[in-house]
Amino acid sequence: MSLEKIKKKYLQEALSKPIQKYGIDLGGGRFTSLSDAAGFYVESCPEPITAKVEKKYLRFGYVVEEIPIEVIKKPKGFLGDRQLYTFTNPDLKNDNLKVDALDSPLIGKVTVKFQAGQNFAVRTETINQALYQSSDGRFYTKPNLPEQRDDFCVERYSAEIKAERNARISDTDDYVKLPDITVARSAGAKRSVLEEADRVSLETYRQALRDLTDQAGFPFVEWPTPPTALTYELQQKINARQNMSKGGF
Repeated sequence: MSLEKIKKKYLQEALSKPIQKYGIDLGGGRFTSLSDAAGFYVESCPEPITAKVEKKYLRFGYVVEEIPIEVIKKPKGFLGDRQLYTFTNPDLKNDNLKVDALDSPLIGKVTVKFQAGQNFAVRTETINQALYQSSDGRFYTKPNLPEQRDDFCVERYSAEIKAERNARISDTDDYVKLPDITVARSAGAKRSVLEEADRVSLETYRQALRDLTDQAGFPFVEWPTPPTALTYELQQKINARQNMSKGGF
């Protein structure tokens, strides 16, 4: 595998993940509550919020769910400058949507104080940019995708090769630990014990895997060849991982 092919593969993967129509922009390429339909994003406020609500929505010390509030005081940065709506929080049990009324006008809006831990919601917003999700979890315009950069792709591919290298070493552990282990040398073949020459080849293979990262050109290097006696079983394990990574079983 070459850098050019890896970049092409990674870029295709990112471009196959366009952002949805609605969501909440958290900044820095981070979004939440993504959907193709408008909805709400809900977050618990760690501190009390003081706000005004229409008196008709205040009943026996509780406010109605999903009504807009006029914020007077809230923690800095909590849900930005967006319109807040009341939202239920079952964890508060009997205190859910319970407020302290700070005044008592005959009509209009009442000033109330919500307790810490109350949930609030904001409406999801239309996303007008063509953005795509990188493997780092963030969204970018196509020209700014990290997958366009050599260093990003090399670092990602290196991590993948190291992880697979470690898995291939683990694949061979039982053959080293269990002296009486038997192997199937091909599909449907009768199992047989490993010969001494097979064990020597196995240790050579394991060392080659350990030394893989020291090879010139890493991570764009060839995998060492496993011992002939173990080729079938080890390939089965490799195939199983590849199927799992593709969502198979």
